[in-house]
Amino acid sequence: MKLNVVKLTKALVAYPSESQTSNVEVTQHVAGVLDQLGFQIEEVPYTDEAGVDKLSIVGKLGTGEGGLALMSHDDVVPANPADGWLRDPYESYEANDKLYGRGSCDMKGPLAASICAAARFKAADLKAPLYIVVTADEEVLCVGAQKVTAHSKFFAEASTGCGIICEPTSLRVVHAHKGSLAIQVTAKGRPAHTSTLKGTNANLKMIPFLAEMKKFNERVLSARRYRNEEFAPPHSEWCIGINDHNRATNISPTQSICTLNYRPMPGIDVDDIIDRTHKSAKKHGLNFELKHRGEPLYTAVDAPLVRTALNLTGRRKPTTVAYGTDGMAFVKKMKQMIVLGPGDIAQAHTANEWIKTDQLHAGVDLYARFIDHVCVGEKS
Repeated sequence: MKLNVVKLTKALVAYPSESQTSNVEVTQHVAGVLDQLGFQIEEVPYTDEAGVDKLSIVGKLGTGEGGLALMSHDDVVPANPADGWLRDPYESYEANDKLYGRGSCDMKGPLAASICAAARFKAADLKAPLYIVVTADEEVLCVGAQKVTAHSKFFAEASTGCGIICEPTSLRVVHAHKGSLAIQVTAKGRPAHTSTLKGTNANLKMIPFLAEMKKFNERVLSARRYRNEEFAPPHSEWCIGINDHNRATNISPTQSICTLNYRPMPGIDVDDIIDRTHKSAKKHGLNFELKHRGEPLYTAVDAPLVRTALNLTGRRKPTTVAYGTDGMAFVKKMKQMIVLGPGDIAQAHTANEWIKTDQLHAGVDLYARFIDHVCVGEKS
């Protein structure tokens, strides 16, 4: 079956699958295309915290386990016309060798490229299986990837092989990226008019904890144990947010909420960071909640998968990136992964988002070479 990558990207962009809405329709479209290509389809549905139906899928072509997984997401960040869009964000168009539209780069274009590459092969061609993974809610803490990692039989099979996360890297080989850590610490007060002196100001209870967090931020930005020289910059900020949501300035704040966000790099002791923060919160009588933990991705530069990627792309060295991907969830089961896709990540989440059409075609060719090498030639 012949597919055109630009045409397929346009078809996927036409679905306004913003993360706060359902992605079911666009995922069913993808499933229909994969079904026509001979893939078996496994669905991983769920309902998000707002009661919205979501759907992730894993398609499998061939038999056995291991092989190669090409992994993408089909949710997109919101596209507000007031942000400067020149046209409807979901009516894609071509101009100056670029394809415009929300999700064209991040990441319905790369997803389309992986499907078009798969279309060049039949199950009978493959000595090792090919998997196409499509997740929901990558833009919301990788929830869809977490569900796939925990519940998908096909992904469990694929995890013994190798994977390519098809996020846009301008077809550079990315062997590592940062993880994520989100903590919320809350102080409770007692409401009263400030003139009565009978209230308890929650912000005052929070201040000693914030002072310790300020010192900790200085430490993570300077101490060697929190650095990784493979990244630029080689450290991450201990990002401190604070809000009391007070309704009026003449009422004692009844709550003070501190949000702490961190991008751990490979080799950083995240358990120690969590424990240190928990102990500080407990010491000051505050409530501690671990909201999210996403693991960093790391595949050694001399790993067979990285060497193969460098050979197939003609690159000399792999690189690292500061942002995260669904790999933060997938890494719990799949240990050999890279990030490699068409398009420039600088276009992600922007108004008038675009991807170069020659990058899309190059992505198809590259993924096809990967499939031929890993699944037909049965090599890592």
